Amino acid sequence: MKNKALLVGINKYPDPRNELRGCVNDIIDMEHFISETNKVYSKENIKKLTNREATKKAIVTQIQWLIQGAEAGDQLLFHYSGHGAQAPTTNALIERDGLDEIICPYDFDGSSNTALRDKEFAQLFAAIPKGVHFVWISDSCHAEDLSKDPYVAGQTINYRKFQGLETIIYQNESKGVSPIAVEPPLNGALLSACASHELSADAIINNRFNGAFTYYLIKNLIQYGAHKSMKAVVNFVNADLAKYGYDQNPQTEGLLENQPFFL
Repeated sequence: MKNKALLVGINKYPDPRNELRGCVNDIIDMEHFISETNKVYSKENIKKLTNREATKKAIVTQIQWLIQGAEAGDQLLFHYSGHGAQAPTTNALIERDGLDEIICPYDFDGSSNTALRDKEFAQLFAAIPKGVHFVWISDSCHAEDLSKDPYVAGQTINYRKFQGLETIIYQNESKGVSPIAVEPPLNGALLSACASHELSADAIINNRFNGAFTYYLIKNLIQYGAHKSMKAVVNFVNADLAKYGYDQNPQTEGLLENQPFFL
């Protein structure tokens, strides 16, 4: 069994106006939780990228490392804390709102080729074999729809097998558009810090900077994670965020959202 984790935290961006404060602490705390508190991941199988290390190329390269060689029974974790945004979609046929959800690597400059888009993540994570316990955390703004089944009302859905993978084909019959192959729903679980229209708080909690979602996620995983599904744990996180006045509503998505955080 090979359990591997990739933790990415970006506080400092080239433009000082974009700087955050709690993201590096988020991944430090997550590393401690998975390797020391629970000992499910060994430190030699955890990679971290922070600040200027976390370019788009580096993140993609390390995601490929994360996935490489994965087999059924393995546990994989990808945690990102940093800026997130929405950008005009590159495929309006499958985006109801005309927007893609993205994360902003260190070298993001507003251009399409420096963003990491929801559809790029879908292509990368499509390589994860079935039976792998994959958890993706995104403590970033607009995070909810980074992974989704991009169904648009009015379209018909057909399922077929293609090269051993289930592929969803969308066809807008009313406009006569040719079918488009789209990645199937995430074979894992995405725990997102907020809904797609919301922002994710970078906060001071107990005199220390953290992403509010990551802080309360770890708190509730310690308390409930051994017995509750990830979806149930995130409901507890929502309750904590509401209690302390945060205006964000974390979400869960993916085929494994009803399983626990650790196998």
